[in-house]
Amino acid sequence: MPFTAVVVDDEPLAREELKFLLSNHPECRITGEAEDAAASLALVKKLAPDVVFMDIEMRGMSGFEAARQMLALPRPPLVVFATAYNEYAVRAFELGAVDYLLKPFEENRLAKTIARIGALKENAGEWASAVEKVAGLLEEKKPRVHKLAVEKSGRIRLLDVNEVIFGRARAGGAQIFADSGIYEYTGTMTELEERLGREGFLRVHKSYLVNLNRVDGVLPWFKGTYWLVMSDREHTQIPVSKNQVRELKNSLGLT
Repeated sequence: MPFTAVVVDDEPLAREELKFLLSNHPECRITGEAEDAAASLALVKKLAPDVVFMDIEMRGMSGFEAARQMLALPRPPLVVFATAYNEYAVRAFELGAVDYLLKPFEENRLAKTIARIGALKENAGEWASAVEKVAGLLEEKKPRVHKLAVEKSGRIRLLDVNEVIFGRARAGGAQIFADSGIYEYTGTMTELEERLGREGFLRVHKSYLVNLNRVDGVLPWFKGTYWLVMSDREHTQIPVSKNQVRELKNSLGLT
């Protein structure tokens, strides 16, 4: 069955080689390519491909970390890793939940990978199961810590994520509003969203990320929009972007 794919590798020759080999398989339609893991995340969010052929060892963010973030997206792709190091393949993928390609690429091996992807594509349940197993494998490699590193008066503190009420964008980072006070987060709002997205937080506005468990009330506003009343001492009211209303209502069970 046909599927779309994105190729990610920081070596141009490796990308070209894999694209050439994939071109021999008409069921695989390449919709994009990226030269590093960070660029691949933006591309995958934009194109929503079925499969990502991902190098592991890249400058900056590794293929493993990029895959973790991709698999947290609403429509995660199936990830096929490409690596020059056989120990990665043996260590990480013995479960067979995802395929892998060793460099230099072999046409026969690639053909088996394409056939396997096609078989999974024909069965939505098996496809979803394969993606879920990949996410589980990658999650095991990085212990999940329910803490957020923030700063105040030159000191770093690790906040329990349940203590965080909401985050607000500001120049150079974000402010974190928590039960114990207001702190600075030096990363971007996007990085904060990626960090807390699995912890019950929702980006309701380009400038606000809220802990849905710390919402005290919802105020209907004009033209189907809303404001949230948070559980901090000031009962801060936070606007909800119109394009986030549906997700908010689904998350909170609003009719």
